[in-house]
Amino acid sequence: MTNKINDNPIANIIDIQTLQESVEVECKLAGGRDGHGAVPNDMWGTYSAFANTRGGLILLGIKEKKGTFTVEGITNPAPLIKNIWDTVNNSNKVSINLLSESDVRIETLEGKSVIAITVPRAPRESRPVFINANPLNGTYQRRYEADQKCLPPAVNKMLAEQEEVRDNRILEHFTLDDIDPESLRIYRQMFVDAKPQHPFLELSDQEFLRSIRGWQQDRATGKAGLTLAGLVMFGKWDAIQDALPSFALDYQEKDDSTHRWIDRIYTDGSWSGNAFDFYRKVYRKLTADLKVGFSLTDDGQRQDTTPAHEAIREALVNTLAHAEFNTESNILIEKHPDFIGFRNAGLMRIPVHEAKAGGNSQCRNPAIHQMFLNIGLSEKAGSGIPKIYSNCKAQNWQPPHMYEKDELNQTFLELRMVNIVSPELDKRLTDTFGSGYKKLSELKRTILITAITESWFNHERICSLTSEHTREVTLALSQLVNAGYLESAGQHRGKIYHLKGIQIPTPDNDAGKSITFVASPKLDQLSLFEGPELNSEGPDLDTEGPELSNEGPDLALNTPDQDNTEVETAAANELWSSLWVIGEQVRANSSRKQKSEVEQAIIALCKEAQPHCLRLGDIAQLLGMKPDTLRRNYLSKMVKEQVLFLAYPTIPNHPEQGYKLHKD
Repeated sequence: MTNKINDNPIANIIDIQTLQESVEVECKLAGGRDGHGAVPNDMWGTYSAFANTRGGLILLGIKEKKGTFTVEGITNPAPLIKNIWDTVNNSNKVSINLLSESDVRIETLEGKSVIAITVPRAPRESRPVFINANPLNGTYQRRYEADQKCLPPAVNKMLAEQEEVRDNRILEHFTLDDIDPESLRIYRQMFVDAKPQHPFLELSDQEFLRSIRGWQQDRATGKAGLTLAGLVMFGKWDAIQDALPSFALDYQEKDDSTHRWIDRIYTDGSWSGNAFDFYRKVYRKLTADLKVGFSLTDDGQRQDTTPAHEAIREALVNTLAHAEFNTESNILIEKHPDFIGFRNAGLMRIPVHEAKAGGNSQCRNPAIHQMFLNIGLSEKAGSGIPKIYSNCKAQNWQPPHMYEKDELNQTFLELRMVNIVSPELDKRLTDTFGSGYKKLSELKRTILITAITESWFNHERICSLTSEHTREVTLALSQLVNAGYLESAGQHRGKIYHLKGIQIPTPDNDAGKSITFVASPKLDQLSLFEGPELNSEGPDLDTEGPELSNEGPDLALNTPDQDNTEVETAAANELWSSLWVIGEQVRANSSRKQKSEVEQAIIALCKEAQPHCLRLGDIAQLLGMKPDTLRRNYLSKMVKEQVLFLAYPTIPNHPEQGYKLHKD
């Protein structure tokens, strides 16, 4: 099999067939009043949003309507280019110019000229990037496909992040009595083991803390006391709470069968609650199942760690050293059978690709990082993330996934403890694509591995497996399709990718016609199941939404293999009765529903309904919730995270759409 891929031209990035407006792409017509072209006023809000988020691509001369893109072009782009440069260099209009000459280009698309503006992510010290000389009213961030004006707290957070170091702050009125003596004793012993000849070993506890930046005196003011780093690393729980009321550390181990934790360590007051003790407790849990083969070091000592141990250790230290502690969001470590997730509060101070490359360290808490480095539990500044990636590769694991959630102000790192290419998988890849697939980029190989191991996938799925820009994923998918490696089905955000010969379910093909749905009871049968909640006319019973266009409470869109026989009706009613019991707890909760409770109920409903699918209206009825609320806050997210799958993946808004637990 011969496949050729052009990895180069920028024109492919804005291929109209694959273009999708997203977090990182914005299209504007830029027609002007006379139709001859003008820079849209709202473009500068997009400039601010991209600069304050992850950067992005602005395309002028392209019309977008309901996911369909039309190249209109700009007849005379030169005046617009001049206007862009005049405006971006005007500090009364834009707070800072982030653009270089190569960032503003005229591209030809479908024979027409468009202007492509690549907006880089602003460095930490330049954020917030704002317009109209007003940071409190002119600062934007990118939220999904829209530019959202930042509220003052978000602006103030960006301003605070300009501060180089966060953990050197002296905490007034905190003394050595606020240090957990056992934590400090164990740390000092580990320091001895790591550096047996170090002069710090002779110091008193206070002087030792001063030497590792856990205690500090301000030379200008004379103020002295524990630093934030000292308290976070070695403090007592009540003292940490006094200084940081929102401080929380949480470890959860899950078996993925119930999505509930089976083991947990969290700051509940039963132990010190400091970061050092948390590290020691959690690291043992994370590495308990790792198998270590017998090997010797160069000096003849038994080697009791593997690249996997080192990757996990560095990821855990990285999470603690880079966290924003003075925030409502807690640190969370999750252990699953096939991956470990690390979540810390605060966005990264440098872009993900720079962190992966190494060499550029902007640690939020350098004193905490140095404390771990002192005892051999971390790499030097700027080397930690590359070490994680290289060790996962040495372990033959899938590449880690490092990403940010801007709306939550959180950073995530996932270690996937799955063999990337087993000998069996390598043979399947070679048989399917030929040996040439090995010469493709890492991103394209990841896509092809996904195609081999999963029946179908979408753009979002690949984005979850890589730290590449969404534009790079879009380009790679387009090139693989054009080269004959993959086929696609569906349009726009419903587009699905798969190998040749794979039939994706649609309502019109055989795969789609075999799908069955739960048949909810007819009006005259509802009394068998309904409680007072169903008869009440509360807001949660609103049934508007595209999926509910088929009127009637039963949504009885029977498939060809559903006959209206008495036996089948009885079976359907029995199933509905079981589903009704599962949803009872959520329905009964008239107050604000807990998110985890609703998600668990949805999973339980879909599990009980197997092999049938559940429609939006049925789930809403069973849980006593608004369909729109359910779709927006739960189902869309669970589909995106692949907890749930769509019955018809290529037509997300199809009126017969249903949800299920497993991909067919």
